[in-house]
Amino acid sequence: MTTVTATIKEFLKAKDARQVSGEQYLRGLMGEVRGQVVEELSGLRSDTYTARMLKANLSSIERYVGAFESRAGREMNTLLDAAWNGGADLVPAAMRAGGLFAAFGHIPGPLLATLKEFAFHKIAGLSTDAFTKIRGELSLGILGQKTPHQVIQSIAGSLESPGVFKSLEARAETIAKVEMGRAYSSATVESLNQAVQSVPQMQKEWWHAGHPKTPRINHVRLNGQRQPVDKPFHYGGLIIEYPRAPSSPPQETINCGCEVVPWHPDWKQAAPAQKRLAASWGAYGH
Repeated sequence: MTTVTATIKEFLKAKDARQVSGEQYLRGLMGEVRGQVVEELSGLRSDTYTARMLKANLSSIERYVGAFESRAGREMNTLLDAAWNGGADLVPAAMRAGGLFAAFGHIPGPLLATLKEFAFHKIAGLSTDAFTKIRGELSLGILGQKTPHQVIQSIAGSLESPGVFKSLEARAETIAKVEMGRAYSSATVESLNQAVQSVPQMQKEWWHAGHPKTPRINHVRLNGQRQPVDKPFHYGGLIIEYPRAPSSPPQETINCGCEVVPWHPDWKQAAPAQKRLAASWGAYGH
């Protein structure tokens, strides 16, 4: 019989695969804008680089950025639906693997709608920043402070300079990662809220991602902590409902790969792999 831990890991593996696909897609969309902008500017010469040309360039670039925002928004809608459904299905699957059963109904949609609005707002902000940074570089060219070649390098990047698009592409990837992860963990907790009505001993457990280059030490120390479904996780001064909870400050959510998973005292294995992970962080005093 498939164990609870194995079932949870299967779900999280599928979640990670979808998340990586979403990250790559949004980064790729911003990369397309980069290519369009470079092509738009590639014919510029110093003697034609005028305010009139700037206006024409900006009009085209605004269309490219607007198309990115529209396509990214549509894709995020699909990605968040998939993440939400995966997180909602995790709890019933784990309970079945552990020999427990509960009545699950439709999870209300207002929270998902709010999460989508939050994600779309971030995408809109990214689009605005992209246009503002590109316009700033073009203005420097008009003012004679940079040659057309230098403007293109500042925008597209070179060996000497990462360009404005390096950070924009990284931000697009981060939006997909954080918001998909937020939808997944939020749906998991919503599903746990239903489960605990039939199985009062159901709890939630924090699993640290185990792989970040610079781990948040508080998140490492939360690894393996169990709490009643309606109580927050806590360590020191950190109080957090679950990984990437909407109420959490940005410094606790950006690039957080931790997970909230179901736990019940009848499940004897109690995620042993995660317990070994916690023990491996001795250098941090865990």
